[in-house]
Parts: sequence; C-alpha cells; structure tokens
Amino acid sequence: MFPSHVAAKDLDAIIISHAHLDHSGAAPLFMLNDGARIYATSMTFRVADILLRDFLKLAGYYLPYETLEVGEMIRKGVNVVYGETIRVKDAEISFIDAGHIPGSFQVLINADKTLLYTGDFTTAKTRLLRGAELGPEDVDAVIIESTYALEDHPERKNLEKEFITRVKEVISNGGRVLIPAFSVARSQEIMCVLEAYNFREPIYLDGMSIKVLDIYLEMSDYIDGRQLLYQAAKHVNRVTSSKKRRQALSEPSIIISPAGMLKGGPAVIYAEEIAEDERSAIFLVSFQLPDTPGARLLNEKRLIHGQLDIKVKAQVEQFKFSSHAGRTQLHQFLKRYNPDVKVFAVHGEPQASSDLVEFCRSELNQEAVAPIRDQEYSV
Repeated sequence: MFPSHVAAKDLDAIIISHAHLDHSGAAPLFMLNDGARIYATSMTFRVADILLRDFLKLAGYYLPYETLEVGEMIRKGVNVVYGETIRVKDAEISFIDAGHIPGSFQVLINADKTLLYTGDFTTAKTRLLRGAELGPEDVDAVIIESTYALEDHPERKNLEKEFITRVKEVISNGGRVLIPAFSVARSQEIMCVLEAYNFREPIYLDGMSIKVLDIYLEMSDYIDGRQLLYQAAKHVNRVTSSKKRRQALSEPSIIISPAGMLKGGPAVIYAEEIAEDERSAIFLVSFQLPDTPGARLLNEKRLIHGQLDIKVKAQVEQFKFSSHAGRTQLHQFLKRYNPDVKVFAVHGEPQASSDLVEFCRSELNQEAVAPIRDQEYSV
C-alpha cells in the first residue's frame, strides 16, 4: 500500500530508517514532482537502491514509480551518520543506531515536543552488529515497533550452537544444507555464525546476497563484526553461474540463498533439487509469513511454488534468528521512560501491538495506543 494521499509538496523531509522495502519502498513516489529531501545513511541508500530496482523488476502489478524515480532518490539523497543532528525548519532531528541491519537508525525529533521513532530495532548483539544504542529518556512520545511483542527470542548462544550442531550432523551424513535467508543482513549473519565456529565444509552464497555482501565489505564501518565478516567472505564460494550451482548441489555443502520465505530466488531451485533427499535439510532462519511457501514447507512438509507441489523428504527445521527486539527487550526498553510519555505501538500484528499497549498501561502507567491508519494523534 502506497501513501498516495500524501502530496510531495506537503512534506518538509523524508527519513528512511533502513533499507527494507516496508520502510523504503514508498520513498521514490515523492520524487515525481521534485519533492522533499530524503535522509538516510549511505549504507541504507546503497542497499535500498538494489532492493528497489529488484522490486520493480519482479513486481507483477503496476507501481506508481519507475527506475527513473529510484535513481533520483539515490542521486538527491542526503547521507547522515549516527549521532548527527540536522535541522528541518523548526525541528532538530538526530539519528541513533538501531542495531537492526547495517545502516539502520532510530529517529529523534526535537521540536515543541520530543519524539523518538525506534524504527525496527534490537538491543541484542549479533555477529554483525552490537545492538541498538539507547537514546535519551526524557522524551514526550515514543513510536515503537511491536513485531515480537508476544514472544521472546531463543538465547542467542544456545541458538547458534543448536544450529551448528544440526548443520554438522547433516553434512557428516553426506547431505546438503539449504539455508533460505533474506539477502539483506541475514545471509551475511549466517555466514558469520558459521565462521565463528570455524566451519570449513564448502559454503556457497547465491543471489542478491552476494551484492549485499560486497556492499557490506566495501562499507565495513557499518559492521561491528567486520573482521569476522572479512574472514567469512574469504571462505564462501560465490555462485555466479548454473555450473557453480550444480557444483554446490554435487557435494555435501551449505548453500545460503534468498528468498528467505522461499517466495522466489535461487533458493527455490535448490529446494526442488534436494526435496526428496532424506539425508539433506532445509533450515529456515528467517521469519515465515503465514501462507508463504516457507511457512507451508514448515507446517506441511510440502514445497509449493507456482505449479510446483512436492512432498519434501528432506529434513525441515526452523532456527529463530531475528534482528527485531523480543518481548522482554521491548518491555525493558519502555521501562526507561516515565509515566508521562505517550507510547504508539506500530509495526506488529494487531494482537502484538495491543499486548504492548496493555503492558504500557497496566505495568508502567503510560498512555499508550496502537494507531489506526488515517487517524491523527497528538503528542
């Protein structure tokens, strides 16, 4: 859904918290009439550029902008860095590391009132990033994500050990491990997890994950675990041809490839090839939206994509790696603010947002609401 009801001439600035399409996908729309300036980190602009162009290429329906507008967005974009403060009219706007993916930030707006927008964030340390920086506590309002307001993530160290153990078991039995993963951050995170445990069996990387890896290597100042990423990149085989793809499938190996939910990309090709091999495995490491091929694979043990419908004999498991704050993290984050703060819970399923709102009201005595689209709220 695009914000077609918003006119570019009415905007003073556009701020992109990070490159994922649910946060950047509408931005080119406002380039049609030489609209407001767009602010993001240089990393976000680089990654958003390839995601948006891929989005246009694969979209099976009309989009309200084309590659021209994407190019204009990148050309006119204003790079900002963590800790920087800019002024837009009467507002001071600061950018705080969100720990979600490289280049992501929270937005602190200081005008008549002070508002913090978390964007997608996590305070947990990962192999790529050290976790979100905590901003000031004396704010009037917080707009906070609620993606995982209903559940906590597994303890990271135990999750990694379990994942590595299972990968080794499959490889030692002569199988292949397909890891469908988001091309942005998750693929590179899994590379780093394997490297951290000195994994030396063949590892292959396919699809857009390669482009993103190259950006991360080039702009490694955004990567807290850059040395680990450098080492991981040395030990990964890049799949750039059908011959290389056949090679990856011809031996016990780990194959990391988008799409994370098996909605497309090379991962579908690999999955079809290993589906009937009981020695092999498909390990899902990304969130699976209901009714996506990944979710159906997990729940039904069937690979369903377009006309493809195969009963899967390969082992199928999910390892819940995440770059979002879990329930306890969200609660701890909000406990930092006094009862005078207003909390707006967004970016979550209705039950998740409602649960976070109820926690704020009952446990913290804070005014909280899950905003409804097209309604206005005051701070």
